[in-house]
Amino acid sequence: MSTATDFVPGDPALMLTVLRGAEGNLDQNILLERILSLFCTDDDGNQIIVEDSPALRRRINNAISHLKIAGLVETATDNSLSITSLGRAMMMAYPMGIDDGVLCSLPAFRNQIYDTNAPVVHERHLPNPAYGSGFSAGLGSHRLTENPYPSDSRDHEDWLMGWDEALDQSKREAETLVR
Repeated sequence: MSTATDFVPGDPALMLTVLRGAEGNLDQNILLERILSLFCTDDDGNQIIVEDSPALRRRINNAISHLKIAGLVETATDNSLSITSLGRAMMMAYPMGIDDGVLCSLPAFRNQIYDTNAPVVHERHLPNPAYGSGFSAGLGSHRLTENPYPSDSRDHEDWLMGWDEALDQSKREAETLVR
């Protein structure tokens, strides 16, 4: 069973409505009234009135925020939205609506989203020297019994992993050359 909020216009239509509201310098309460006056239809063609809800307000605020980040709208001193020249150009270029995919083509939006959501890069740990020594030994066709580290140490295990990885790499290279 569908609810009225399932039929809230998609974000491209919502962002376009916000842009058009900014073009008319609408205050955010009047913009909300305009969005609530929109009609949507369900799968059977029945009209459903969009209802005010926290989810709808969140989507409107998200659309306004994204349009501001992209530089398509700005808040005037009286707290109304106003459209920028870039906003007008984007509205003409995308008359069916603008979504985050379109906004990502704008450097200001893309950079801000990346700065806020980029994964944290942790310091890379350098491989254990024992691993590198084992890798070199494996490439040099040394035997497994030539591991110089005590058998109950972490270095012993790392040397074995390096040695094993070198053998795997040699096998992959040989298979590639054969084909």
